[in-house]
Amino acid sequence: MADDHPLEDLLDTATENTPGDKVSVGDLLDMWEDRTFGPVFTLLGLLVVLPPLGAVPGLPLIVGLVLVLFAFQMMVGSTHPWVPQFIADVSVSKKKMRKAHKKAHGVLYAIDSWVTRRLSWVTSQPARQVASGIVMVLALTLIPLEMVPFAVGIPGLAITTIGLAILARDGVLMLLALGLSLAAFGVVGAALLA
Repeated sequence: MADDHPLEDLLDTATENTPGDKVSVGDLLDMWEDRTFGPVFTLLGLLVVLPPLGAVPGLPLIVGLVLVLFAFQMMVGSTHPWVPQFIADVSVSKKKMRKAHKKAHGVLYAIDSWVTRRLSWVTSQPARQVASGIVMVLALTLIPLEMVPFAVGIPGLAITTIGLAILARDGVLMLLALGLSLAAFGVVGAALLA
């Protein structure tokens, strides 16, 4: 898979390189190879960042627990997340994926224009395992922060950024994500002490 446009390439590859008229979750996980956890973290992080989803009661708890499950798998060295077969079999039509790609093209292109492969040592396997430990702690903070309006946005943004850094193999973005993580831990501390 090319690294010039990591987000757009994901959708292109999903619609063009999978057999049949549908793309399953299992197909997507196989396609991302050693970067599989990146898109998973990105998508789950976005669920608590994007309004009004982050304010839906119970969603940060569910997302936090699912993230802990995936982050633990990556932290112990797995390069491919395990999901139950019924989740792996969930699929969407290629027609819908092309439609979503067309709608999101401008946003994806804008993000891809500043995300690129650089400082690869920061996204090496050992570094990704450390990052997954950080994701795990951030995911756990989503649970108590659910009670504070919109507080889940900062750890959610850090998780999303870590995921995007893994996907794009962008070490500069990973360093930014680690800075966001420190800010998120500060917010958590302030919110819990208030």
